[in-house]
Amino acid sequence: MYILLALATGTITVVSRVVNAALAIRIGSLRGSFVNHIVGAAFAGLLLAVGLRTGVLRWSGIPLVYFLGGSLGVLIVAASNYAVQHAGAVVFAVLLLAFQLISSACIDHFGWMGGDVIPMTLSRGVGLALIIGGAVLVVTDRAARRPADAASASPSPSSET
Repeated sequence: MYILLALATGTITVVSRVVNAALAIRIGSLRGSFVNHIVGAAFAGLLLAVGLRTGVLRWSGIPLVYFLGGSLGVLIVAASNYAVQHAGAVVFAVLLLAFQLISSACIDHFGWMGGDVIPMTLSRGVGLALIIGGAVLVVTDRAARRPADAASASPSPSSET
């Protein structure tokens, strides 16, 4: 079940990034993030209204740091809107995944944010290193193809008159 959920979420995330980047081209990265979150909040409200409830919402006893998620989400979407336009969906996704994995490994290892401590093992470290190595290959391949981009930025012969 978790594999299917990860598959669906991963696919939806990439589609969401590309759609948000296209919106950002038209209205700007921060405005695109704003629209994304307004529509997302309305959709969450609709789901709650039609009965997809998870219980009573209680505000008391929730540490203030846990309310940062929405603010961080706005920044993440705005940054993604910009980065996907300039780096491309694959390079941005690979870099994002690599840094998410490094951050997640630290959070698990130290039990930050109230999570269980899940120590870094040799096999987990090797797996992370392989994924990060793959990210390096994708990014360096993109960097190797950059001269074509630079050539298109040079003045055309017709503009030298």
